[in-house]
Amino acid sequence: MFKRQKWYTLTLPCEKERHTVPIFRASAGGCKTVPLFKTLLSNKCRNNCKFCSLRCERQVSRDNWKPNEFAKIAIKLWKMRKIKGVFLSSSVERDPNYTVEQEIQAIETLRRIGFTEYVHLKVMPGVDRELIKRAAELSDRIGINIEFPSKEHYEDNKLYLNFVQDIVRRLRWISKEVQKLQKEEKCKAGLDTQMVVGASDETDKEIIKISGWVYQKLKARRVYYSRFEPIKNTPLENKEPENPLREYRLYQSSFLLRDYGYKGHDFVFNNNDRLGLKEDPKFSIAKENELIVDINNAEFKELIKVPGIGLKTAQKIIDFRPIKDLSILKSVGVITKRAMPFIELNNIHQTRLSKWIN
Repeated sequence: MFKRQKWYTLTLPCEKERHTVPIFRASAGGCKTVPLFKTLLSNKCRNNCKFCSLRCERQVSRDNWKPNEFAKIAIKLWKMRKIKGVFLSSSVERDPNYTVEQEIQAIETLRRIGFTEYVHLKVMPGVDRELIKRAAELSDRIGINIEFPSKEHYEDNKLYLNFVQDIVRRLRWISKEVQKLQKEEKCKAGLDTQMVVGASDETDKEIIKISGWVYQKLKARRVYYSRFEPIKNTPLENKEPENPLREYRLYQSSFLLRDYGYKGHDFVFNNNDRLGLKEDPKFSIAKENELIVDINNAEFKELIKVPGIGLKTAQKIIDFRPIKDLSILKSVGVITKRAMPFIELNNIHQTRLSKWIN
């Protein structure tokens, strides 16, 4: 249910130096992973975010890759078949434009010396639109981190940014550039973003609302959530770490927003505007709405609302109709114990047929 160990390091010589480089096993559907050279171009940061290990007031070793140096390491790893792509981000070393210009230079050099694989770029809040355009043209995926769902949380965590101008406006720009490039069959992996969960008092309702906007209005490919863990020598070092299950429930909600047609107002929240941790969001919504779906007559969009029925399974149900009993549902992949309270088969509500299930 929770994250597996995805990082490892390699040490390799490059010219007169030896470099230890981080390799990240990125999920690629199912149990597949793809090794990426994932790094910050620089960890020298001018910002002082309360939750961050690299905040400017924290004593930490600082370093940066020169763009040409990064490109040489990446191409060497690729030719050694150690990686199948790169994921490049950065701290804000001087200002957003300088930082993104350095990233662009690194990827331009990498492309120029022959790298044809996947590139994922993170750009900085407040960066100029022309740099966003250039970064998108070089990338397969491009993103900018939201971090928190509203300006109030920015102020609380000392993110000295204008939430609407530096984040929301730039997300719109990225979305427009990406959609334009996708029509030309470029930047195929699209737009993504990320939020920190639990560093502030943000609610799940706020997170789901802005996640829905990013998916449904900006056509994002993915919203990532990173649960807060306290870091020594930061203002939040004594704050409790966030429950991993909360992060997991947000991911489940995220996929419902992206793939299943749910809207923010569909979700069930408690009195604190949080999702329940005991039930997955799809089950809670179905139970709250007393959902009953006729398996043999429902449309695809109705079938996928049933817990235990996914996108592929819903299509298989339609292909196998008429379905006469639960054994056929099980054979096409329905998790019948989850689906049973919410389905009707041959005009019989399935709670009456529990004895059919092994």
